Amino acid sequence: MSIIHLDTFIKLGGDHKDSDAIRWLRPRLTNAPDFTIDRLLPTGTTRVLTRYLKHLGLWSGTNELLQEVHYSRSIDGTLCSYSALGWLNEAGGWVIQNARWRGLLGQKAITVRLGSPSRVAIFETYFEFLKWYQFYKAPDHTVIVLNSSDFLEAGMFLCRYFKKAELFFSNERFWKRIDLRYGNVIDRSVQYAPLNEGYRNFLDSKLPTLCKPITYEPLHRC
Repeated sequence: MSIIHLDTFIKLGGDHKDSDAIRWLRPRLTNAPDFTIDRLLPTGTTRVLTRYLKHLGLWSGTNELLQEVHYSRSIDGTLCSYSALGWLNEAGGWVIQNARWRGLLGQKAITVRLGSPSRVAIFETYFEFLKWYQFYKAPDHTVIVLNSSDFLEAGMFLCRYFKKAELFFSNERFWKRIDLRYGNVIDRSVQYAPLNEGYRNFLDSKLPTLCKPITYEPLHRC
């Protein structure tokens, strides 16, 4: 599967014949899965996972955006069972997280939640998205969650299909990479989208305005 599913890419306004998009649409090689998903349950089923989500302050208004993923793996010949909160990515893999660790079942890819065709919000992690979603009470943006720092360029590339892109990254390395590549010269991947209202350390904040927004004016618009 690809980093972004072809159907999703087209719904975002992308052209599958665009040579610049091939790297994100190209299927990746996958290994045979070393896990078995036993059950997918609604959040609130398993006490320890519910407690974890409430501890993060993310239970109210966001629990329907997650599922409980109960799965098993063979460790040194012994079948071990686990559970975590999870969400699907574009490759059909499950990104999972509990109080002890964060991992992946399946292939790496971004996660896309379709919404407004003109506004997109981009996050490094899904839990940052949940905090934002809760704070703004279910905004109508299209949402892209990178799920991995490997896909920063993919997220920036997809900004071209929106009039307004809002970046919410708590990782300082992301901001440095953005400043290095997009700080002085407008790259083709963002020429249709002024990037603005990026907030650092958003996940730990109570107020949305934490720093001066970064804004890029497009060279031209279609």
